[in-house]
Amino acid sequence: LSGTVKSLSRGAPQEPLWAVVSILHLYKSGGLGVPQPPKGATLRLQLRCRGCPALKKGSSYVLMGRVGEDGGALLPPESFVVPFRPQQQQQVLGNLGKRPCPGK
Repeated sequence: LSGTVKSLSRGAPQEPLWAVVSILHLYKSGGLGVPQPPKGATLRLQLRCRGCPALKKGSSYVLMGRVGEDGGALLPPESFVVPFRPQQQQQVLGNLGKRPCPGK
C-alpha cells in the first residue's frame, strides 16, 4: 500500500509502537480480496521495533507488511518501506497490482 503517516504512538519501552497511516492506494492485498478503501481511510499498523522501519509523521511511503494472527496489520523490521514518489512509482505499482499471483 502507499500511505501517509498521520500519527505515531509511543507507549512504554516494552510496548509496541503504533502508526496510523492514511491510505493513498492499496495495490495488492495477497489473497485477502480487500477492496480499494474509500479516500481518507486509515490503517493502524503495529511496529515491533521502535527504530526500524524509521517512519516520520507527515511523510508518505510504500509499505509492504504482514497480517498478524489476530488479523491486524504488522510492519516488522524486515518490511519493505520506501518513500512514496507518485510520479516515479505510480505506474509501476499499478501494474504490479494488476499482475496475478503466481501462487494461485
